[in-house]
Amino acid sequence: MAPGKQTTRFRAALVCAVLWGLATAAQATSSRIDETGTVVSEPVVNMKWRNVAPGRVRENTVEATLRVDVRLNLAPWINQSSRIYMVLAPVTGERVRARWTTQGRLLPGTLYSGERALVYQGPASPATLVESLLLTLETDGERLTQMQTLNFYFEIEVSP
Repeated sequence: MAPGKQTTRFRAALVCAVLWGLATAAQATSSRIDETGTVVSEPVVNMKWRNVAPGRVRENTVEATLRVDVRLNLAPWINQSSRIYMVLAPVTGERVRARWTTQGRLLPGTLYSGERALVYQGPASPATLVESLLLTLETDGERLTQMQTLNFYFEIEVSP
């Protein structure tokens, strides 16, 4: 690696915009959940190099952590047997990995852009589910060359 590139590479802070609830497509068997009231602590985050002083192992991962206060309107499905999924819409370019922890109402987990992950299974209750997520985003910093927009949302499937 050229000396100038190394200096520039490890000073860089890449930007990732996080949008919650803005994707428009949902799977046919799932219903989109109203997330009015969900708040993202930092809608635009700087991705930072995981390893700013790399050793012999090449490490290109950039990451950012943010808090998301989720409010899901479950009133249309109250007390119905349900599965709730968190979805990260596909992105152009390098895949993004999202990992999260919760306060206990929803399941912690991991997903990649273009996937969905089960975060709740059981009766849809209460009418408004409130939860805080600590979300960590990761991707390959060598391939992330411009601002990336991430669209998260929630879907529900109910059993008759």
